[in-house]
Amino acid sequence: MLLSFLMIGLLFQLTVPLFETPDEIWHIGLAAHLARGGSLPIQVPGEDTPWRQEGSQPPLYYMLLAALTRVLHLPLEDLDRVLIVNRHPSPGNAALPDNKNMALHGSWERFPWQGAVLTLHLWRLFSLVLGMIALVAIYGALRTMAPDRPRWAIGTAALVAWNPMFPFIMGAVNNDVLVNTLSAVALWLLALIWRKGPSGFRLILLGLILGMAALSKLSGLALWIFTPGVLVLLWNRHRWSRWGLLQALALIYGLAGLVSGWWFARNFMLYGDPTGLNVMLEIFGRRSPPHNLAELLSEMRGLIWSFWGVWGWFNIVADPPVYLFLELWGVLSVMGAIFTGARAWRQPDRELRALWAGALGYTGLVLLGLLRWTSLTSASQGRLLFPAIGPIAWMLWAGWEYWVRRWARGKSAGWVWAPAVIWMGIAWIAPLRYIWPTYAGPSTWTALPAQARMVDGVFGDHLRLVAYLPGSAAPGQRLPFTLFWECLQPTERPWSVFLHPVQTPRVHDVRQVDRHPGRGLFSTTDCRPGFRFVDPYWVTVGFDNEVPAVLRLRIGMWDLDSGWIAPIRDGQGQPIDYLILEAGKIRGRTPLSPTQLIDARVGPARLIGVDRPMEVRPGETFTVTLYWEVEAAPVEDWRVFVHVGDPDRPPLLQHDGPPVQDDLPARWWELGDQFADPHPLKIPPDFLHGVYALRAGLYRPDGLRAEVTGPQGERPPHRAVELGILRVVSP
Repeated sequence: MLLSFLMIGLLFQLTVPLFETPDEIWHIGLAAHLARGGSLPIQVPGEDTPWRQEGSQPPLYYMLLAALTRVLHLPLEDLDRVLIVNRHPSPGNAALPDNKNMALHGSWERFPWQGAVLTLHLWRLFSLVLGMIALVAIYGALRTMAPDRPRWAIGTAALVAWNPMFPFIMGAVNNDVLVNTLSAVALWLLALIWRKGPSGFRLILLGLILGMAALSKLSGLALWIFTPGVLVLLWNRHRWSRWGLLQALALIYGLAGLVSGWWFARNFMLYGDPTGLNVMLEIFGRRSPPHNLAELLSEMRGLIWSFWGVWGWFNIVADPPVYLFLELWGVLSVMGAIFTGARAWRQPDRELRALWAGALGYTGLVLLGLLRWTSLTSASQGRLLFPAIGPIAWMLWAGWEYWVRRWARGKSAGWVWAPAVIWMGIAWIAPLRYIWPTYAGPSTWTALPAQARMVDGVFGDHLRLVAYLPGSAAPGQRLPFTLFWECLQPTERPWSVFLHPVQTPRVHDVRQVDRHPGRGLFSTTDCRPGFRFVDPYWVTVGFDNEVPAVLRLRIGMWDLDSGWIAPIRDGQGQPIDYLILEAGKIRGRTPLSPTQLIDARVGPARLIGVDRPMEVRPGETFTVTLYWEVEAAPVEDWRVFVHVGDPDRPPLLQHDGPPVQDDLPARWWELGDQFADPHPLKIPPDFLHGVYALRAGLYRPDGLRAEVTGPQGERPPHRAVELGILRVVSP
């Protein structure tokens, strides 16, 4: 079991880049600060530090890492070089396909590790060793409390070791690791005291462990509440003297206070709060309570899911069947645990009742602490229940075993191992299926797709945009858009890419994108000359757009810290102000209701109606709106004309140009598209009064008009659709 846990933990360590476990970037910042000889930080809200709110955490875990670093002379000099913060992260949002990382990653993190990268991986290995100690303690506690049921111990250890979230967290740089381990050891000690008696050594060790737990994380204080309850029940059970109980408690809490009391006194003197939570919340941010029951239930579901498998910064999820299995098995196991616990309470086995009381009591304390913390700030993460992972896993095991025994009816109960084996499979698969693809660097390209459109724009003499691949989406969806880059030379600072929508009358509800290249993972400081990479984007299209329409994006690169925007040159080396690309098509159908119906085939489209005024006055601007339905994908880049006057003479008034005022060029037309096409015309003030013919049609860029076919098959000689007459009257 330990070997499998170690191997799974190492697999997670190899596939999860540095800084990509919850809060790891700030835990590393605090540990590195202490390792470099810094003192415990004094937290000041509003001050930007490498450790942020983690500077308010009890310091034991960070002090151990600092001591390990100094004893082994581990390097940290280049930490600032290898830690490149992602300036556009999206932690907690699993729906986004990119920006799941808190740091940028590059060649400096590849094996063989060197410098600070090696040190940080050794810190993670230290955490993983603590995880193995926690497993031993969980197994030992169950073997102690239920020596006649060895399967409980190994089954519980299996559910813990193969919980896909446990090796992920226990292989990270995070003070959760130490408090989880110390909690498991403390519960093992309490089990030994319960079964074998309170020897002086056990009480002393328990006091030290309680002090260390409180000095690791505030959730360790749950042990301080749980311990006296166990000792009081033990003393009452054996009818020992109350004086002995007081002496035991004094010894335990005297040592615990000696180990950790200075930290709480320091907090009180600095912040007026022994826990330091007041300042921590000011830095981290307080939350508003859930608005309704549905929001609260969604948080509870996320809490359960993240106890077993939500990785990264709470933004990498498994396939839906994993959570379906979790919920079905979880419901059965919880129900079975209720039945088993109720049955145990009715039996004369006092040791079994004590085990159930202890598991429920300690889990309840940890859960209450989490609920309290969640009410103050956004922290609905199942990993925060890991101090009680042993009792939780045992109750789930016992609950599942209840059903297996009922189903087996005296036969072999091998199915009791099925959930643990399934979780083991998920734990092995998760790093390769979910985590590795999320953090994989940008893919390279050698040949462009056939649909790619050439660009050849050079940004700041460092990167060349060779081509792009447009996409399509309906309102409410994300439009895929891919850039193809070639590196010319690395930048001094990591550049970001911006995709800003060009606002038009039809397109005005599109979210801009600001992100580092390579799905937010790639640092342009690692842009080796000649390196070509694919850079996919997903542009959110809102509902408040007229469809169909073409989305245009302004493309650029910039340095977020200074605000400097990289200058652009075209393929001939000439500077250009903006690079605007047709990123794709916003698809959809809008009901059309023209005031005048028409039925005429014009090239690849059918003119089905028109809105036009019956009379106008000189000096006015009026609009003729054509209603089109595309019947065949065009092979020409058709333009639209609206003319006023005699068809055998030059038009007196006209409006020629791309359809929909270039919001839907004909090259983007698709079979079935329907759209309104407005054309404004201005009448000169000296325009003669009278009656004039109004007509419209399509023409190619070379001037050749599209063939027009009427409803009876007639073909007008001037290749134009007659829209009726326009009366120009005096003002």
